[in-house]
Amino acid sequence: MGTRPSTAPTDTILNKAAIRWGLSKFAPVAETGEAWTYRAEREDDGPAALRIFKPGHTGKAEQVGALLDWYRGDGAIRHYGTSEQCILTEWCEGKLLSEPANDGKDDQATGAIANLVGMLHVTRPAPPENLLPLREHLADFQAADVRLWPDTARDLYARSVGIAYGVFDKPAAEIPLHGNIHHDRIVLAERGWVARTPLGLLGDPAWDVAPSFLHPWGKVKLGADPVRINAMADAFAAKLGLQRKRILAFAAIYAADSACRALAEGGSINWQLAVLPNLLAVYGAA
Repeated sequence: MGTRPSTAPTDTILNKAAIRWGLSKFAPVAETGEAWTYRAEREDDGPAALRIFKPGHTGKAEQVGALLDWYRGDGAIRHYGTSEQCILTEWCEGKLLSEPANDGKDDQATGAIANLVGMLHVTRPAPPENLLPLREHLADFQAADVRLWPDTARDLYARSVGIAYGVFDKPAAEIPLHGNIHHDRIVLAERGWVARTPLGLLGDPAWDVAPSFLHPWGKVKLGADPVRINAMADAFAAKLGLQRKRILAFAAIYAADSACRALAEGGSINWQLAVLPNLLAVYGAA
């Protein structure tokens, strides 16, 4: 879930959350570029996850909260409340879906993702209105400076951007999207596998299976295997009724966008570069 916090939100924010939701025993769990996550105890002695968005990201609290309300706990963590820059959800500490995938049960993990995405994509009344369009989510990717990429990989970025322009030129139905579903974000709750905090996007249904092609993170024998890429695309297309070519297109776009985000933060893209060429090859052959 990220690194342990090196900084912390102000006591005022924690105190307000404690009063509003009857929370105590805050324990820092993780920090990302956009939020801190705490484990807290509710008045009924049950644990909960408190996510506090950092300045510049506070609008995401309402966005994420509205989508979790819409899911009603079907395939996603349950939402307890949203206030200002905070969101309170259920605490899930079961095993991650990456565990069976790494333990020789990758096909079953793919099936679990397909079932979970199917639950999230069920038509429900009154979808949230404040979701971020997928095209806007990918705007920085499409406008990225290719010179940040290694010389030998710039063609991978160029091809991925070309694919992105192609899929957006032929739009599909737009639905609410979790936005970042993958093995390392899916946890086992008492009711089955559920996805942790969503991004809250609006766009092509195929996007919600794209992140799983790059996960479990760093597992080369899985992620970089063309046989696995083909098998995942087949499974998602069959179980979710999505176009296979479009699934592969968004898988490549996701991997390239992930690389762009890492490069913008001065990080390594070795893992993305291990997977992206094979994603593009399988897409090209589809």
